[in-house]
Amino acid sequence: MSTNLPSQTFSKNTRGLGIDTLWIVVILAGFGFIISLTPLVSNDFWWHLKIGELIFTRGNIPDTNLFSWSLDENTPFVYGAWLGEYLFYLIYRVGNLELVIFTRNILILLTFWLVGVEAKRRSNSWRIAALVTAPACILTLNNLIVRPQNWSWLPFMAFYILLSRFTNREIQNRWLLTLPIIMIFWVNTHGAFILGLVLVGVFFIGELIRGWIRQPGKLPIRSVAWIGGIGVLSTIATIINPQFIKIFTYVLDLMTDKPSQGLIEEWQSPTPHGIANTMFYIIIIIMFVVFIYSRYRPTPTEILLIMGFMWLAWSGQRYVVWFGLITMPILAKAIADLPFKKLIFEAKKNLVNVLIAGLLFVPLIIVQPWFVERLPLPAMYQQIVWHSIPDGPLVDKDTPVKAVEYLKDHPGGKIYNEMGFGSYLIWKLPEQKVFIDPRVELYPYEQWQDYIHINRGIRYNKLLDHYGADRILLHPEKQKELVKSLEEDPIWQQEYEDEQAQVWKKLSNR
Repeated sequence: MSTNLPSQTFSKNTRGLGIDTLWIVVILAGFGFIISLTPLVSNDFWWHLKIGELIFTRGNIPDTNLFSWSLDENTPFVYGAWLGEYLFYLIYRVGNLELVIFTRNILILLTFWLVGVEAKRRSNSWRIAALVTAPACILTLNNLIVRPQNWSWLPFMAFYILLSRFTNREIQNRWLLTLPIIMIFWVNTHGAFILGLVLVGVFFIGELIRGWIRQPGKLPIRSVAWIGGIGVLSTIATIINPQFIKIFTYVLDLMTDKPSQGLIEEWQSPTPHGIANTMFYIIIIIMFVVFIYSRYRPTPTEILLIMGFMWLAWSGQRYVVWFGLITMPILAKAIADLPFKKLIFEAKKNLVNVLIAGLLFVPLIIVQPWFVERLPLPAMYQQIVWHSIPDGPLVDKDTPVKAVEYLKDHPGGKIYNEMGFGSYLIWKLPEQKVFIDPRVELYPYEQWQDYIHINRGIRYNKLLDHYGADRILLHPEKQKELVKSLEEDPIWQQEYEDEQAQVWKKLSNR
């Protein structure tokens, strides 16, 4: 006697996770572990936190120098990322440095989860999604600093995913109406908002070309016009900020600022040194090979995205992260269409895989900032972060924590300081004021040149006299040539020293 019951009733379990999903879980859990142990470098975080505090306490956004004695305190300065700074300070008030770092970790993980989801949608494979998400994560390793840029990652992915799915006819027109709303948030948190307009423009032009050459899957002209309309609305949304239309001048000035472009490493083109930069060049080679052999032919929009963001990444290391977010989902589709025999896996779902996924995230949970200092981490790691200090966990050892405490007890003088130290000084001892700090575009190019010369021990006394500096806070390794000069100079005396910093005072004139 036979039955006609469907076989899947007995063989398929729809509860739990498929083993293929574990691939992306492994990548995200591993990357999250690395992110969570990344030290908080002093350069870019602390001065942003101070601006957030001032916005909170004063009820307005500063628009002048405020913290540097080497410039007039009323020297204009645009704090374009005011909302990002304000949000960081609100988070700091609620949960101290631990919650700020945790927020950074969550923002990054959510971003790369979206990269994996988009790659899976295009390739229909979590394995391929994991394969391309991994290098995208590596490309971000030089962009893990806690700073307002963190708030740009999710808006960027929202623009990319919604526009991609709209052009693939997977979502209706009304979904794109969320983009101008997102832009209102984005334009006030970070200057990378301009990339949202770039994305809309690229999709609009790319889909116009796709229709003109009559490529299969082209959008109706009304849908292309809808993308253009969303671009107009998103552009209008950008003026909903304290700078109004001048926000574009702010971005342009920043991107053409001579000190930033010429002196700061992250604004320089990526060289094949370091993990992230090396991966950038490896990915270019891999993409070239994959697209040669793949049956998939990218759309005009995808070609414009790849070429445009490759050029952007080539122009500055800080842009490499955007290249990875854009190109990896496209590469996933090309890999899926390679003409090779593929192994077929039966992706059965079960609750055991849920348990495995949970266990994979256990190490990630225990290295979160509330618990990390209780862990028996290797001595090599312990040497690069401060331990049990009032500021909080994971503070980079190059932060002049003890030296600034000394300056609190021994205030006074016009201090010439290492640039990165300036950020921490602004946060912990704003009344002391700094010679220079990471607000690079605030200072004239000539002052940066003088800073370089002083650090090299070149005409340092003449230059310090020119500015009126009579105390020095320096980093013994980054400014070792200046240290050597001061040690041989009778008019300077060391008044404080620890492993991270030295303080010198001037005794008399020559």
